[in-house]
Amino acid sequence: MPNRTGFLLAEDQALKEKFSGIQLVDDRDSTRDVQVFFRYPEGETERTYPFITIELLDINHAANRQHSDTNIYAFRDTAPSGQPSGHYTTHGSAVFTYWPNETTDITTLTYGGVSGSPFITAMEHTPVDLLYQVTTFTRSALHDRYLQAHILTKVAPFRRGYLEVGADDTHRHMDMLDWRSADMLDEEAGFKKRLFRKVYTLSVTSEIPSTILVGLGQVTAQAEVLFKDKFTTDVLA
Repeated sequence: MPNRTGFLLAEDQALKEKFSGIQLVDDRDSTRDVQVFFRYPEGETERTYPFITIELLDINHAANRQHSDTNIYAFRDTAPSGQPSGHYTTHGSAVFTYWPNETTDITTLTYGGVSGSPFITAMEHTPVDLLYQVTTFTRSALHDRYLQAHILTKVAPFRRGYLEVGADDTHRHMDMLDWRSADMLDEEAGFKKRLFRKVYTLSVTSEIPSTILVGLGQVTAQAEVLFKDKFTTDVLA
């Protein structure tokens, strides 16, 4: 599936892929694929147990990761011969090599519809935390326990969790903030059977561009500028 680009769209796709591909074995030794949906599926034909739902709960400004308003730069050409290499570096805290949720190829970035400048700059991105809720639904206590163990150890562990976003080829911090049991009676079974649910709250780091891109050019000649003393001119007039 092609990578979706854009804020939230790229993260949504990455999170769905993170939880996809899980398989369970039922009491007849048959393999079941665990489907993943955004929000609760409405149609009864879509609900094949077990399944997982994903919802975006909130977006918070990560002020603890926000630096002072500084410019970030990128150079996407060959440095002219004889010029100081430091002027054309592709390393350092002020240099960017990707655009959040869009691309890893900075040569494709444009500014105002123009793409010719070798130097581009923008204000530092705004860091945010995306708060997601992931819920598992099963009709079997064994499936419920297996999914819980698999998610907490393989998909979203308490430590060193990450989310790989293909759009910009970044690995984001993904933290397990909380999980809880939320079992309920199954309406489709006439409220006579239990529906096993686990609800997980995850935090995923992201960035929002603060400003548009600006192209920079090298000044090759200095134009002569004449200034007139306005005060003297007014007095003489």
